[in-house]
Amino acid sequence: MNRIVSFGSSPILHHPLFNKGDLPFPAIIAKKLDVDYVTRAKPLSSNTKITRKILTYKFQQRDFAFVAWSSPSRFEFRTEHGWMSINPATYKTEDSFGEQWYNGPGQWEYTIISIALKEILIAQTFLNQLNIPYIFVFDNDEILESHLYINPDVYLKSLLTLIDWDKIIKFEGHGFMPWAKSCNFEFVSNNPEIDGKPGSNAHIAAADYLIEKVPAFAIKGSES
Repeated sequence: MNRIVSFGSSPILHHPLFNKGDLPFPAIIAKKLDVDYVTRAKPLSSNTKITRKILTYKFQQRDFAFVAWSSPSRFEFRTEHGWMSINPATYKTEDSFGEQWYNGPGQWEYTIISIALKEILIAQTFLNQLNIPYIFVFDNDEILESHLYINPDVYLKSLLTLIDWDKIIKFEGHGFMPWAKSCNFEFVSNNPEIDGKPGSNAHIAAADYLIEKVPAFAIKGSES
């Protein structure tokens, strides 16, 4: 392993309220392993965007991919104007397409969960094809707590069976942010009305947790 390359959304990015030297947990892992760190994460990224970033990234030999899956209710679509992202928190102020999507197919849990599972499966297939080692985590519990994840029909059960769950690490059964909240770590926010994101201590603890759980991270300078 020469580099860790991360993909995800704002929970794995440096928060503006962090101290200058504070790092998000994938970067902490890279520092502890003494390998380079590159992030392709962007704020408000959807899982569709995360998968696109993975499939279009030029991986190098001995890269290790670290993917933090985001909210399944966010989406990205290709239009004549390029890639467009929508999410349920802001779509009413963006454009008519977002409103039509969330009042149409995007309102259904089945749409949200089935697309999210397919994005995970596509990313796994691509990374396996390139022989790029990787781990996945969730930054939230929206998929894990979904009724359709817990009680899948035949189609969803098939998707769930195809996914390699050994490569998906949960934080004591949770995504990163719910786990951090359950552990009573501080959350930081620019807006006092919003819970914000886990603070630096949560990122340090998350890095330690993953180093203990992931064989490739167990030894500094691992050749995995």
